Amino acid sequence: MRFTKTAEYAIRILLFLSAEAKQYSAREIHERLKIPYKYLTRVMQQLEKAGFLEVRQGKTGGYRCSGSSDQVTLSRIIEAVEGLEDYSRCVLGFESCSDETPCALHKRWAPHRAAIYAMLNETTLKELNSDLENEK
Repeated sequence: MRFTKTAEYAIRILLFLSAEAKQYSAREIHERLKIPYKYLTRVMQQLEKAGFLEVRQGKTGGYRCSGSSDQVTLSRIIEAVEGLEDYSRCVLGFESCSDETPCALHKRWAPHRAAIYAMLNETTLKELNSDLENEK
């Protein structure tokens, strides 16, 4: 499984900003994370609209995380920038795949999909930042 670029960038942005209680300009975030600037600003607008970022305008302005990183789960981030529909679709691409009308992989994939959902719903930015600190 792999995140889309939008979800990946959103998670990377929030991990970076939640690691320090500091304000960064979009340009600084772009330079640090190597995310294309236009893409970065589009994702950051979505994150701001969803309430994950505080934005301060002006010469001394910038972005920082709003709220507590122990309340922000991966599923909330993904939901904010693209939705979770792709994570519930049939792994073989059938529209009518369900428990009642399963595809050939449905029963084998269902426990993995449930585990992925659980991980996305339970993993917070605080935990991920803590894991990164422990690896250093």
